Amino acid sequence: MVSLKGTLQVPGDKSISHRALIFAALSRGVCKVYGLSPAFDCISSADCLKQLGLKFERRSPSGNGLRETVFLVTSPGLDGLHRSDAPLFAGNSGTTIRLISGLVAGHPFKTVFDGDDSLRARPMSRVLRHLGEMGASIHYLQRENYAPFEIEGAMLTGKSFDLDVASAQVQTAILLAGLQADGTTRVKLPTAVRDHTARMFKHIGVPMEQVSENEISVKRLDEPIEPFTVNIPADISSAAFFMVAAGCLPGSNVLLNNVVINPGRDLVISVLQDMGADIEVGNQRERSGELIADISVRGDRTLGSVSIDGTRLAAGIDEIPIIAIAAAMSHGTFKLTDASELRVKESDRLAAIVGNLRACGAAIEESDDGFVIEGKGGLKGGAEWKSYDDHRMAMSGIIAGLLAEQIVRVDNESCIAVSYPDFINDLRRLTAV
Repeated sequence: MVSLKGTLQVPGDKSISHRALIFAALSRGVCKVYGLSPAFDCISSADCLKQLGLKFERRSPSGNGLRETVFLVTSPGLDGLHRSDAPLFAGNSGTTIRLISGLVAGHPFKTVFDGDDSLRARPMSRVLRHLGEMGASIHYLQRENYAPFEIEGAMLTGKSFDLDVASAQVQTAILLAGLQADGTTRVKLPTAVRDHTARMFKHIGVPMEQVSENEISVKRLDEPIEPFTVNIPADISSAAFFMVAAGCLPGSNVLLNNVVINPGRDLVISVLQDMGADIEVGNQRERSGELIADISVRGDRTLGSVSIDGTRLAAGIDEIPIIAIAAAMSHGTFKLTDASELRVKESDRLAAIVGNLRACGAAIEESDDGFVIEGKGGLKGGAEWKSYDDHRMAMSGIIAGLLAEQIVRVDNESCIAVSYPDFINDLRRLTAV
């Protein structure tokens, strides 16, 4: 049986990369970003920012001792952003379309946003209604609540928001608008989520008040922040696929370096630990305000039962597809509840997970907000894995094929480039023993 062995550093964290690019608009001058994610989603953010007046230059390593490629982001400052003649096309990226909506909401021009078919099916009112309450004018151009839409910026007024959805994207969009608004803007989340925005604000010098773990307030940014440097750590959402594969394959021994272990992102680690996997988180340290570590995983233990509900889900909702694979390989019961948010991701991930795993022989039952898996200690396979053009479903299907007794064919591997263009090559490196 195949196993995974070796050391790997997955690409830079996608969430942090988006923020490094977008937050450069808050400065005036040249910001330096090391370790930027190569994901198509992050390219979408850069392309949209170019249309608003930012400039990007990539420089490869030279004799200056730096190991990683640096991206130089030249920003005219918030007051130097200008109207784009063409729509801002966010591709498949929900982070791009939502965060940049907050960025332009305080500017006196109209901006049209659009995306691919998948993004056009994802709800936008959870962000846009709040920007409207602050004073921006929102116009849906085809369907209410969905892209394409137009934002007409205005003089904004700061407000307080107690959000009913634990969304870092919504929080960040409002805070970006709040930095352009009169008065104070306060955002409170129902539960803790990834706090990349707060950490990066502190690192790059954006004034803010951390009222509590789930609550942040900002005031108008009267002067541009100083140009900054950010070193982006490895993406735990990308590392999760190798963590699960190694934990399920006997004889595996994998070390994943420099992985961000943000407390709002660590679900896959805690779930695998709860299931009994041999996983160690070591060499913890800080990089550009983020906690990072080296994670080692060995495939020498039988996985058991675990449950995930709404109190845990925000720390890793994107990892549920690959966690479900671990559940199918276990000898225990896996129960997921409070996960209806998965129905409005790049695909209906609940239905996609259930249908694909059932086709591969897993004992899985779907509910309105989750599913239950009775682990059989393996997957039969012998089926086509439907990606629904969803990068995380496609990567999960490839890992399922690695673990299954029979071949699993993923119907579309090209969509993987949305988040991890080199995923298949990195997997081959670890299995070429």
